[in-house]
Amino acid sequence: MKPPCITRTFVAVVLGAGLLFAGHALALEKLRIPVALTSATSSLVEQVSVYKGWWKDLGYDASIYSVSGGENAAVLALERGQLPFFSSDDNIPLAIREGSKIRIVGTEVNTLPYWLVAGKHVKSYKDLPRPVKVGISSPTSGNVYVSLKLLEAAGIPTKDARLVKVGGSSARLAGVKAGKIDVGSLSFGNMLRAKQADLTVLGDASQFAKEYAFNQIAMNEEFIAKNPEKATAMLGTIIRTCAFVNDPKNREEVIHVLTKVMRNPDEIGKQMYEIEVVGSKSIPPRCAATAGGIKAYLDSAFWTNSLAADTKIPPLNEILFPEFHAKAVKWFESKGWMKN
Repeated sequence: MKPPCITRTFVAVVLGAGLLFAGHALALEKLRIPVALTSATSSLVEQVSVYKGWWKDLGYDASIYSVSGGENAAVLALERGQLPFFSSDDNIPLAIREGSKIRIVGTEVNTLPYWLVAGKHVKSYKDLPRPVKVGISSPTSGNVYVSLKLLEAAGIPTKDARLVKVGGSSARLAGVKAGKIDVGSLSFGNMLRAKQADLTVLGDASQFAKEYAFNQIAMNEEFIAKNPEKATAMLGTIIRTCAFVNDPKNREEVIHVLTKVMRNPDEIGKQMYEIEVVGSKSIPPRCAATAGGIKAYLDSAFWTNSLAADTKIPPLNEILFPEFHAKAVKWFESKGWMKN
């Protein structure tokens, strides 16, 4: 009689373990990760992290969604504690406000990746009408700075430009195609699409900007304080992804994400990898934020008047959180996933 009893006990244990394991899988918490543009290099880190399934290690069922044109709303959600983190070029203006809970904990892109594009009929800056209708996503975005800076360098002052809010890079491309705006600063992939459509590329940000905190990774400091281990693992996962993307061994897999997951045409996805990731080294190895990149962003915001001239800038250590970033790097390195 004992063997059947042992068998029944063994089966019960196995079934119980299976149900427990299934229950754990069902218990994965939903994590919706906002990005400005799902097809751009600025969202590559998030896209790769979800594709690799690394958020599941932290207990999350993660997915990507676009907030193109609504980045400011996402930053406000971060300030209210409704998002655990957000990577955008709209984080700093709120982070520098007195009493803000937003801290900049890193960057995913530390260059200014924009190209100014005009319609087919425009062959040079002199062909642009006055005022020039400039498509933008939000007043604090780097695309405003690039557009106005390049126009000024070509002899078109800011007073002769009219800002028109149309949305993200894809919307600006569509706006130029349709003639609703005269120019728009586009991400690299959309600039390549513009070329394919015979639109005119007038210039790019590399003419005046080398280092720039474009994709600032921000977290809510109260979230960090209340969930120190979870917050560290989250930033550590982002750091893990930056390291993965920058490792030449992962070239084919990263290009697969750029093309098959992010739905860029094969040739465009390959150029995004070779020119932006490898050539420009746009993604920092450990997603680190630099003082130079933050300063370049603030200088651009003052230049475009998206920050008032009398805006008080707090000390850098009140904007950045290097101690937390260092803690997340140590978490990542302790896992032994990569040598570099």
